[in-house]
Amino acid sequence: MRYAFLALSVVALAGLCGCARSRITTEIKAGGTWTRTDFFTGQEKKEGQMTPSVDEVFLLPSGAEWKSVSSKTDKDSTIVAERTLHAGDDLKGDLSIKADADKMQLVNDVTVKRLAPHRFEYRETLSWKAPRGDIGEIKPEQLDLIRAALPKPLATDANVHGLAARVSTLVVPLMFGPGDPLLALGLMHPDLAERRASQRIGTVMMKALEDQFGDKMSVDERKQTVRKVIAGSFASARPSQPDPSAGPPDKSSSSGLTPLMFILKTPGRVVSSNGEMDEFTGEVFWALFPEAASLNDVTLTAVVETPE
Repeated sequence: MRYAFLALSVVALAGLCGCARSRITTEIKAGGTWTRTDFFTGQEKKEGQMTPSVDEVFLLPSGAEWKSVSSKTDKDSTIVAERTLHAGDDLKGDLSIKADADKMQLVNDVTVKRLAPHRFEYRETLSWKAPRGDIGEIKPEQLDLIRAALPKPLATDANVHGLAARVSTLVVPLMFGPGDPLLALGLMHPDLAERRASQRIGTVMMKALEDQFGDKMSVDERKQTVRKVIAGSFASARPSQPDPSAGPPDKSSSSGLTPLMFILKTPGRVVSSNGEMDEFTGEVFWALFPEAASLNDVTLTAVVETPE
């Protein structure tokens, strides 16, 4: 249930901007050649800096196959790495996010395969290398909140833990993407994020209650339970002032605020995809944060047809 409560506490994340980010574009051309262009943006490493630098967050692509350039502004540094591949090639780890200096948190594996003479499949899998999220990890006060919200005959330990597992599994994509991650909204407009969380998490919880209890709970009882959980979660999730004596934040914990954007381009047409279509550019995109893969690997797919 901890992810459900995390989603309901996006307001606490409003002050944690300034993190590194990545935008990765895959362009499939006629004949199946594809170009991979990776943008990595973040702060340069400086003495006394509290947020991690771009090369502390990402293991940057390297090797003779890659062409890399960098640019700087007063606020950040951007490294652009580009490589050309062919249909059937498999590229691993050009997006690698560090958990610490020696271990990875997230790595990718991407390929473009030929399905027919002018039809190709793009498939990219994001794999979580840090310990998986534990959807059964619930604080006592959270258990109490869930138990108090359920009708008494249904408020058993088994039901409370079962509901927590269901909601957590459904909430992860709402919070971290792919799609329209609540976390991103929470960084820019926490009050609106709170309202969106109420809307979206409410819908998710209604579905979880229906799946778990069926006709044992009426629609009104489900709504009342959802209202109690959301209200209690918001009340307990209000951020407190940071403790100045605690010292700077742990850099290794900052990678969870790493916005990721994947873009697929083609001169032809998109036949199918599990991403979002931009009708004006003809591109497909996926927006997410690394924790989207923390319970299960995330796979981005699209099938395209290129010109003759």
